[in-house]
Amino acid sequence: MNSENSALMALSELKNLEADRVAQVHEDHQAEIEAKRLAQEAAERQAREIAERQAREEAERLAAEQAAREAREREERIRVAEAEARSRAEQEARLAEEQMRIDAQMKLAEQKSKPKWPLFVVPLLVLGLGGLGFMYYSGQKQAEEEAAVAAAERAKIEKQAAEDRAAFQATLERLEQERKKQDAKLAGINKQLSETKSDAERAKLLAEKQALEAKIAATEEEQETTKKKTTGKKKNRNGSKPKASKPAAGSDDPAPVTKVRKKKINLGSGDDPLDGL
Repeated sequence: MNSENSALMALSELKNLEADRVAQVHEDHQAEIEAKRLAQEAAERQAREIAERQAREEAERLAAEQAAREAREREERIRVAEAEARSRAEQEARLAEEQMRIDAQMKLAEQKSKPKWPLFVVPLLVLGLGGLGFMYYSGQKQAEEEAAVAAAERAKIEKQAAEDRAAFQATLERLEQERKKQDAKLAGINKQLSETKSDAERAKLLAEKQALEAKIAATEEEQETTKKKTTGKKKNRNGSKPKASKPAAGSDDPAPVTKVRKKKINLGSGDDPLDGL
């Protein structure tokens, strides 16, 4: 009897333990479900917060861009308004200046239209001015004719001078080129003389050198002759020296004497070798 009671008690205890285990398993399962639910809610809450934060930041960005755009548009409107105001002010200033100019012209025209001389003096003035005008016209006509003759003569002289300068320049350039060729040929002969060992060749080269030196002397003489002609031509076209100016009547001071100074001919500078003579 006691063994049966012990067995029943053991069985009852086992049942209680199984019931406790099942209850614990159920509680653990419920706790797991609750934890998953809480984790899901936390994740959803975090996602909502992130979405809200992103939406808020996007709204702030859009608001900042809108504010910047409105500020730029406002500045552009202000700039356009200032430019228009400045343009209107300049136009008004020009109009005012033009109006002042027109008013001044009208006043000047009114002043000119007013009579300035007594009426009885006008006929005498007309006659006098007519006589003076005729005398002035005659003198002016004569002066114009004399000026035209002088201009034609001067143009003729300048043309002849230009032709002479061109001819002298061409001659001097030709002589200079010829002299350069002769110098180059003489240098070649001297080089050959220093290198040759044949007496016959040396005699031939010496003869060529002597003939070439004679040509060089002739060229130099022609150059000097041309330069003298050029210098004489430049001094006076008529072949006479310039005259000193006479002192004024009743003056004790002697008249200044005009001096003519020769300048050297420089063929290496400028386009005109006769320039500055």
